[in-house]
Amino acid sequence: MGVLIDWISQPQTAGGLLLVAMPGVGDVGKLAVDAVNTELDAEPIARIIHPTLPPLAKLDENGLLAPPHILLSKIEVDGRVVFTLTGDAQPMTAEGQHDMAVTILDLFEGGEVLVLAGMSAPAERKDIFSVTSSSKYRIELESQGVDVRRDEPKSGVIGMAALITAIGPVKNVKTSCTIATTVGNSADPVAAQLLLETIRKWWSLPLPIPIDATERLAAKLKEMHPGKAEDLISELSESPDSIYM
Repeated sequence: MGVLIDWISQPQTAGGLLLVAMPGVGDVGKLAVDAVNTELDAEPIARIIHPTLPPLAKLDENGLLAPPHILLSKIEVDGRVVFTLTGDAQPMTAEGQHDMAVTILDLFEGGEVLVLAGMSAPAERKDIFSVTSSSKYRIELESQGVDVRRDEPKSGVIGMAALITAIGPVKNVKTSCTIATTVGNSADPVAAQLLLETIRKWWSLPLPIPIDATERLAAKLKEMHPGKAEDLISELSESPDSIYM
């Protein structure tokens, strides 16, 4: 059994713009996308289900038990339709992550996917940069002012962040992974805010997200997961400066 898509509504996604983030280092990307969804009243579009997601079903806002899933939503940014994708966990196997990544890319063929993530770094380092998998797209990004690195992260990227970004060109999707440095010991709303501000500037995408939005979400995350949230795929990483989402 592979990926199952439970459509709530089914808008045109091909050729669209998608922001993606999952739990990871400092939950930087997830905090950013959750803040966007909260502040802009995201409309749920589809629940994407895979058997290798952690087998934990939760009650939804209507008190109904929802299957483990990653949620695809739709927002409107300055009159433009933008999609977001996030969840509480990603598939726990490499095969599951690959299936999920390919399914997402198929939905957005001809479009653009921005992956948001965090990378562990010393507290004094405050840095944001992007990586991509296409030299043609890299030139395009650099022409619009994006800081595209060729030598970081040195240990690479793992999980769905890696697969979505790396497989994108194969599926005719422009993909990049924009990374914010963070200490990574706990949820980092400041890094999430800086990441959003950078995305807004580099992609000319107005995201009116106040700092208190990410702070509220960080507090909620801490309440849901006391202490340091478990990294469901940490066994896949042997290097402290690898990033994942």
